[in-house]
Amino acid sequence: MQWKILLVALVFVVVLALVLFFFVFKPRLPGLAQLAQPKRSTIVARIEASQGGRVLANGTETAAWNSTGPFTLKLEAKPDECHVFDYWLVNDTRLEGERLSLTIKGNTTIKAVYRRLSYRLTAVSNASWGLLVVNDSVAKLPSEAEVPCGATVRLALLPGSNETHSFTPVGFLFNGSTTGTELELRVQGNLSIAALYRTETHVLYIETNAPGVKVLVDGQEVTLPARIQRAKPFTVVIQAPPLIKVNDTFAWGSPEFQAQDYIRCVLTWVTFAAGNTSIHVDGEKRIRVYYHPLYSPGGGAYVTPLYGKVSIQGNTIIAEPDAYYVFADNIILPPNWTRVRVTVEASNGLYVALAYPYSQETSYVYNVSVARVSVQNTICSTLTVVFEVVRNPPSVRILSYCCNGGVVDPSQYYTQGPWNYGEGNKQYLGRLLIVHGGGSNVHIQVEVNG
Repeated sequence: MQWKILLVALVFVVVLALVLFFFVFKPRLPGLAQLAQPKRSTIVARIEASQGGRVLANGTETAAWNSTGPFTLKLEAKPDECHVFDYWLVNDTRLEGERLSLTIKGNTTIKAVYRRLSYRLTAVSNASWGLLVVNDSVAKLPSEAEVPCGATVRLALLPGSNETHSFTPVGFLFNGSTTGTELELRVQGNLSIAALYRTETHVLYIETNAPGVKVLVDGQEVTLPARIQRAKPFTVVIQAPPLIKVNDTFAWGSPEFQAQDYIRCVLTWVTFAAGNTSIHVDGEKRIRVYYHPLYSPGGGAYVTPLYGKVSIQGNTIIAEPDAYYVFADNIILPPNWTRVRVTVEASNGLYVALAYPYSQETSYVYNVSVARVSVQNTICSTLTVVFEVVRNPPSVRILSYCCNGGVVDPSQYYTQGPWNYGEGNKQYLGRLLIVHGGGSNVHIQVEVNG
């Protein structure tokens, strides 16, 4: 019985202690409504940027923003140098505008995407050719290329050539200034440069006074007039045909190479070689293949005027003297001739001579056989002389002569040069006769045996 009383007293004391505890300390316990609600989760917004820029969220550069309730983010894109903002990706949805205001109600991923700027590099050349090295890549000029902003571009010019020109780099023209042949630039905007080249070309002009002339240039047939152009100084060998036959009575022959030059400040043509020569061209050179007109009186012979003019009537050569009553004509005999008779008849004759250059000792010295009939102190109203020329042994002699109204003096002799019968006539040495004299109304007949 006693223990029951003690148990009741102990329970009373425990209850009393609990009442006093709650009365004194009043601990806060959740109410039933609170115990019925679930715990709220955190909302997280993750913020990132692609290469080339940053993002400010509510004025702060941060990688994440979180809250237990909805919140607003004011976003601002901040591109780096040489970059530009492109677009936002908000939970894989594309949005535009550098500034963006978002209400975040759930977990969100935000990414700012930036794009690197690029600029146009334009390069031109003052020549029709050019090679530009751009960072070890070779481009033909003119050219255009897209170059990333902020990149360093190394430029260099290369020399070169084509069939007609050579190109030597001088430098670049950039921003109004001339630089060397190498240039390094940092790209901050569109660039425009000009490549400066020194262009070199070498030209040979070949002309002629006869129509349809074809010559050999280094063995290749070329029709004149011709223009030969190469990138570097060059040398060519030119061969001209000795005779260009037009018809039975007319041809062009005895070609001479002539070059333009100034003599006493007058531009003229100067003979420098016969029909076969080597020509060096350094820069520009103008030459011509000059042909003498050849008229045929028959028998395989041809005649060309040196002084005056020539025409043909049948088998007779009509020599027209110049203003001083002087005539001189080259007669080219056929290759197989052995003996020839030349008859010259002139009105108002002063003299008639025939020269036969049959061999050459040096460049300017010839062995020549000459026959001449000269009028003494008067004029022959008609002067007729008949010459005979023998090839071997070489000789010229007077067969006959006649002078109406005067006294004449015949002579025959051998001589040595220097005589200049024309460079082109060297090829006819041994076949060449020179008939010359003073008078008018000159008729020449040639009878060839061979």
